[in-house]
Amino acid sequence: MSQFTVAELIKSITERLSAVGIEDAGIDARLLVRHAFGWSAADQLARLSDAVDDSEVQQLETLVERRLKREPLQYITGSVEFFRRTFSVNEHVLIPRPETEQIIVQVAEFVRSHRIENPRIADICTGSGAIASSLALELPAAEVHATDISHHALDVAQANADRLSAEVDFYEGNLLEPLEGEFDVIVSNPPYILSSAMDGLQPEVQQEPSLALDGGTDGLDVIRPLFDGIRDHLKPAWSAAYIEIDPPIADECIELALKIFPEAGIALLTDFAGLARCVSIERA
Repeated sequence: MSQFTVAELIKSITERLSAVGIEDAGIDARLLVRHAFGWSAADQLARLSDAVDDSEVQQLETLVERRLKREPLQYITGSVEFFRRTFSVNEHVLIPRPETEQIIVQVAEFVRSHRIENPRIADICTGSGAIASSLALELPAAEVHATDISHHALDVAQANADRLSAEVDFYEGNLLEPLEGEFDVIVSNPPYILSSAMDGLQPEVQQEPSLALDGGTDGLDVIRPLFDGIRDHLKPAWSAAYIEIDPPIADECIELALKIFPEAGIALLTDFAGLARCVSIERA
């Protein structure tokens, strides 16, 4: 038997993770232990003084080594919480962030306030499908379509939708090109990071797919054609689009939106930190 107790393992792992600059190392250490041993939080708490078998320590060590290389914790555990649900993620998809949950809230509020009974919704650059599946589950009467250029991402998105029993139609292709007809609401979390800023991202973020992050020299390489596609597929009245952006390019995004949608109400929505995070385009 190992000489380590669960509490001692957690302390040791915390120190090692902290030494390489990982924030919230203690939280990560506890989550790695729970994932390795298949425990709940309550299980872990009850076993803090238990000794750990050598074979279990080795199994845990494999996960710790991955985290020490700054692999995102969500890729190691294979899951992330988003809008009260658990989604599977891997290296082929962007990890959904809490700030993106705002899109779900905005869409639900718009649909309900305008009494759109059977909204037709499109999620562009769907990735893990977190937005699309969340919308399908929050708005059961909605017809939800989602696209992504990566078939690997779509595999993840489809698996998430199936597991959550979310009714979403997925399409492989660039932006709105695979879709036909008009939509009541269009949403997207597109690539928007400035190419020059990619090397300065956190080590964990740099391990996420660059296809889902890099927005080109001005951050608008994907947003420009996305806005054009929205213009062509958004219903002329009582419709809306909500596009997540990077705060540094907020002014450019607003200028572009005003040019492409001169008749619409354009606004910037802020995230929990008060940063400009979403362009709102609403047609009355």
